[in-house]
Amino acid sequence: MDWTDPITVAEMYGEWAVDEETVRDILDRSRNPRSSSSLYDTVGETGLGPDQVLLDIGARDARHSIALVERYGCRAVAIDPVDKHLEAARAAVAGHEHRDRIEVRRGSIEHIPAASGEFDVVLCRDMFNHIQHPAPALAECFRVLDDGGHMVVYQTFATARLEPAEAVALYADLAIVPQRMSPEDFERRVLDAGFSIQGVDPVGSEWREAWEEDGNGCTARSLLHVARLLRVRDEMLAELGEVAYRVELSDALWGVYQMIGKLEPRIYVLGRPIPDR
Repeated sequence: MDWTDPITVAEMYGEWAVDEETVRDILDRSRNPRSSSSLYDTVGETGLGPDQVLLDIGARDARHSIALVERYGCRAVAIDPVDKHLEAARAAVAGHEHRDRIEVRRGSIEHIPAASGEFDVVLCRDMFNHIQHPAPALAECFRVLDDGGHMVVYQTFATARLEPAEAVALYADLAIVPQRMSPEDFERRVLDAGFSIQGVDPVGSEWREAWEEDGNGCTARSLLHVARLLRVRDEMLAELGEVAYRVELSDALWGVYQMIGKLEPRIYVLGRPIPDR
């Protein structure tokens, strides 16, 4: 069967290979999606341990820095350029039992406040698509990594399912640089920066599926938010204001698009080679 051929009414309502009850059973059966903590597993597979130092770029409230210090006993530096993120990170770290192992610094991926070779692992989670100038940003990441160190990048990319008009609205509302949504562009740039690509993990919809199955329901909630934002647009716009309305609508669509394959999250493991002596 050619999948571009239209299905006829007779085929749609005719006898299928399995009965309707079996179809429902197949669709309702979990396909064992990994949870978002699989990112921490990947970071740990780089060899992160008590004698190593992690850099968390764009750390926001430092939740990932804290979780990785708890899990692997490493030290961590969390950097972010946004005031409210720094305040949240410092408050979270100050109240944590491992506060002596976590430092919060103001900085950005283009200007990392650290010495060359200071870190064994760099984590860049869900922020690279905001970067206007990737070459200096990746050069900074390369600089602060020790020889043989690793950079773990979690990032969402566009797929062929994302329609051009959807992309234009999404990128405009979420401060995304369109070129950063291309995995081919990303891979070319990390290689140009001197990194090797040691692993690529296409997460796809897995984390989203897991959140639905464990009762978190964040994507179902996002879909409900999209419906409300579109159905009573003027009312919601008046309550939220234009910027908040646009950001919340596109942020909610972001999760829905991940779930239905218009966007594809990936985890890249990059390596800084050990120079020949």
